[in-house]
Amino acid sequence: MNVFKKIGGGVRFLWKRCRAFTITGTSLIALLLAVNLIILQVPLISNTFNTIFGEGGRVLQSGDPGTAEYFTPTEGIGTKSDALAAANAVNERICAEGFVLLKNDGALPLGNYDKISVFGMNSVDLVYGGTGSAEKDSGDSVDLYKSLADSGIAYNPELKRFYDNQKAAGKGRPKSPSMGDILTGFATGELALSEYAGGLDAYVGDYTDAALMVVSRIGGEAYDLPTMSLDTPGRSDGTEHYLELDDNEEALLEALCAEDSQFDNVILLINCGTSMELGFLRDDGRFNGKLKGALWVGTTGGTGMEALGRILIGAVNPSGRLVDTYAADFTQTPSYKNFGTNNGQGNTYFVSGTEQNAHFVDYEEGIYVGYRYYETRGAGDEKWYDQNVVYPFGYGLSYTDFSWEIEDSSGIQNVSVSKDGKYTIRIRVTNNGVYPGKDVVQLYGHAPYTEGGIEKSEVVLLDFAKTKVIQAGGADYDVVELTFDPYYLASYDYQGVKAPGGGYVLEAGQGYKLYVSRNAHDRAMEIPFRVDADIFFNEAVAEGYEVENRFDDVSGHIETYLTRSDWSATFPTAPTEEDRTVGQELIDSMSLEAYIGSGTEVDLDKPWYSARKPRQKRSPMDYGSTEYKLYDLIGKSYDDPLWDKLLNQLTYAEMRYLIGTGNFNTAELKGIGKPKTTDPDGPAGFTNFMTVIDTTATVYDTCFYASECVIAATWNVELAEEMGKAVGDEALVGNERGDGRPYSGWYAPAVNIHRNPFGGRNWEYYSEDSFLSGRMAAQVIQGAKSRGVYTYVKHFAVNDQETHRDANGLITWLSEQSLREIYLRPFEMAVKEGGSSAMMSSFNRLGTVWAGGSYELLTDILRGEWGFQGAVVTDYNTNAYMYPDQMIRAGGDIDLMQDKQPSASGEVVTASHQTAIRRAAKNILFTVVNSSAMNGMGEGIVYRDTLPPWQTFMYAVDAAAAAALIAWGALAVRKGRKKEAAECCFM
Repeated sequence: MNVFKKIGGGVRFLWKRCRAFTITGTSLIALLLAVNLIILQVPLISNTFNTIFGEGGRVLQSGDPGTAEYFTPTEGIGTKSDALAAANAVNERICAEGFVLLKNDGALPLGNYDKISVFGMNSVDLVYGGTGSAEKDSGDSVDLYKSLADSGIAYNPELKRFYDNQKAAGKGRPKSPSMGDILTGFATGELALSEYAGGLDAYVGDYTDAALMVVSRIGGEAYDLPTMSLDTPGRSDGTEHYLELDDNEEALLEALCAEDSQFDNVILLINCGTSMELGFLRDDGRFNGKLKGALWVGTTGGTGMEALGRILIGAVNPSGRLVDTYAADFTQTPSYKNFGTNNGQGNTYFVSGTEQNAHFVDYEEGIYVGYRYYETRGAGDEKWYDQNVVYPFGYGLSYTDFSWEIEDSSGIQNVSVSKDGKYTIRIRVTNNGVYPGKDVVQLYGHAPYTEGGIEKSEVVLLDFAKTKVIQAGGADYDVVELTFDPYYLASYDYQGVKAPGGGYVLEAGQGYKLYVSRNAHDRAMEIPFRVDADIFFNEAVAEGYEVENRFDDVSGHIETYLTRSDWSATFPTAPTEEDRTVGQELIDSMSLEAYIGSGTEVDLDKPWYSARKPRQKRSPMDYGSTEYKLYDLIGKSYDDPLWDKLLNQLTYAEMRYLIGTGNFNTAELKGIGKPKTTDPDGPAGFTNFMTVIDTTATVYDTCFYASECVIAATWNVELAEEMGKAVGDEALVGNERGDGRPYSGWYAPAVNIHRNPFGGRNWEYYSEDSFLSGRMAAQVIQGAKSRGVYTYVKHFAVNDQETHRDANGLITWLSEQSLREIYLRPFEMAVKEGGSSAMMSSFNRLGTVWAGGSYELLTDILRGEWGFQGAVVTDYNTNAYMYPDQMIRAGGDIDLMQDKQPSASGEVVTASHQTAIRRAAKNILFTVVNSSAMNGMGEGIVYRDTLPPWQTFMYAVDAAAAAALIAWGALAVRKGRKKEAAECCFM
């Protein structure tokens, strides 16, 4: 009783004599406890802090990690600086082989003592990459002038100083748009001629051997490039689009090429990650024959611009080839009127006059994308072709002259092909010119077309090869081999003309041809063959599946697709008001309930239905209690019985957490020894857009690679694989200054299609062609995989525009033929050729079904038809329509969010729901166990987790607050005692 009396007396004393301290201190303690509890116990907050401010690491407690090294870097790569230096060297090679020489009328290479002037505001503000989540810092990138100086090219310092001063004064290209912007114009930043005080001649001096004019265009995530120029500086015509020269660029180019100009050699440098309208390059009369050269450099990453100077002086012979068709008028491309906001006419659905939160895009052009349209429509009509195409797909010049000879085509020429045949053609390439260099040999296939039958492109890319460096003079040569796989020439018959229910078919016929070509329009070297009977390709990789139509509802929405049997009558048109008016049932079909069911109907009669729920542990097991560890599954097949024994040790809560907290990582499962992984963005090199403190970042000091369009322009599969290995070496070094954990996952490569030149992320995707995209991606994947990196190939699928992509999910309508032959093909090749064990789904919808929640896409096609084994992550999931409960049923596995887990209760938690949770957890674990994440994980090797920096700081703040309260409390009590004593004495 005395103890309670003392406590009660103390409380009364504090309340009576130290009331301010008691109220404030108690409140502060309660607040600190609540804040600590919320931050630590709410995964959305703690995981956000981990990403932004840095996560915790691990320290070894026992065992020898050196006995469990499953993946090792390239010899000589031991530190982060080693890996970065090697990666930068690879990037320079990518640009040296990826820059495309478009025009050269004696302009290049420059002479040894040439003195040049560089024009254009963007010469001091190059575009090195795109913006968005995969953006890299370009602050220390090699600029144009350093490249020139490093190659010994004397450039005009006065002119450079002028542009630097203009930039410092705020002139030039505006800040890049924000994510989600819908652009009605964007300024190039080029100066008007009136800005050159005294005229151009005042800045030239004796640097007149050549003028190099720079033209730059941006690109980025979550916005598309403008097809108009409303109230845009530098544009007097609001109907002009962003990808043509503006008034100031035209005026500058014309002034440089004027008769009285001091320059006789003007070279255009095109710094743009997509195609541009370049018809003016063919207009020699307009430029008095002075516009003699043009070089496309794309967007070059950190060190890639170093290759420019070497190419200009001839130390490197350009060998890049275009990855897109360069049309004369972009407004006449088939997709132009069905892209973005449809040129301002709107892409939003209405029901009974009321605007809906539903946006759409119609792929009315069908299979006729890029060269598939231009080569097909221009077949037999050279006049039309010359009027509509400036440079064909696959085009590129060299400083030297190559001759080709077919050494052997006996296995295919004039024979009937078989379904399983693989046919090799050998080509001898000889350098007859005066410069050493590399050449690109392309193989196209032609299938005969029957009017009214299955649509077919005039030609389709089937293979390609790049030679070694062939020495000049005519004595040196290289022999390359091209392989024809009939599968890649087959057409997808979604209408059942020959394949009821859909499937790939190579129709019987005599008019088949292969073309050994320099570009998609070259028909000089022809190899005829035949198909004696229809060949069907309907077999799937996984047992129980076959190739068949999965999206009849999507195909059937568009009434008229473009057909080569009547170009004019079926040419795509912009959606009308009638097209934008739909019934409520279409809007309702976008819901979760419409896909998985509701009430007692949830999951019934669905392909993922399961009547029996798995039995899982009720409470988590610690590491010492589990019999099976994740490392026991290293090298085991997906169907090994040991997987069930491992999964039986987990709780539903653990698996839900693993699924729902996948923002740039996969979570740790301590009980089974599953380490936390680091899975950064992006296609231009490892990055994490959420990091704000460099010193605590997990991802840092990594290579800024050239954009994928430049990588594709190399047409060099060996170099693509080297890039993958360089990425893998960087990954293995990983967080060197932290706990040494590798970067095991990579949100790349990105393989969506350049459907339209105005696509905001064309820089981040390889090409307009599905085969080139798939083949290059597969090689990058193989290289990275050899170093233990799993690649989340993105964005699966048909995420080819940025406008409204995640505004409740862009509704995408297209034929299953175009879906299969163009938009899915790169992903298919990434799985079948590259062996990718990870995939990222997309924001958009196929029809009204979210792609990341489509069983038809993620299970039937990806896992069933293609045999994919691994994990599928969503795109960054802050959107209400991207339901985790739908995702796991469809075949998705990871939510790219700090915390967005599948439901733990409610009507959706059925046996099917719980089965899907277990399956998703298995897919994640299967991907991780076969990666570099398992380096250092094995029997007897035990780690202890360390606190994240922010948590250490939080505890320090708690300690400081506690110390302050104790000090204040001591003073308050002392003062209260004195006051109490004084009152007693007074009484």
